[in-house]
Amino acid sequence: MASPGREVQGGLVRSFMKFAITGAAGFAVDAAVLSLLLVSTDLGPYFSRAFSFPAALCVTWYLNRVWTFDRTDQGRLRQSLRYVLVQVVGALFNLFVYALCIALGPPIVGRFPIIALAIASGVAMALNFLGSRHWAFAGKRQKPEPS
Repeated sequence: MASPGREVQGGLVRSFMKFAITGAAGFAVDAAVLSLLLVSTDLGPYFSRAFSFPAALCVTWYLNRVWTFDRTDQGRLRQSLRYVLVQVVGALFNLFVYALCIALGPPIVGRFPIIALAIASGVAMALNFLGSRHWAFAGKRQKPEPS
């Protein structure tokens, strides 16, 4: 029988892995929309993110709600607003790292902004996980009512 500490640790690792997979799905949506906008508009690498990020946000909120944290017992509005707030803080940090990579990185990063996107997304993931786990999707689970 596993000790309670190992069960908690295993649950944390499992949650983080699910969060990472969900984040990868969000990254794919973000990167696809960003790439599409970069080749089809004159928005540039910064303003294109204003459209690609919200698309990814919708996908990740849903996946985190139903799969990563399994918190469909919470009200959607409150939960989604908390999630958006966590993600906005994470996005500001993400955007800062993204801009820093483009401004200070080697020229290839400026030519291929997807590189900066990957770096920024990876760095911001830990902050987003902690905010999601401990605030956006936190709380005691409600036991289902007997039928």
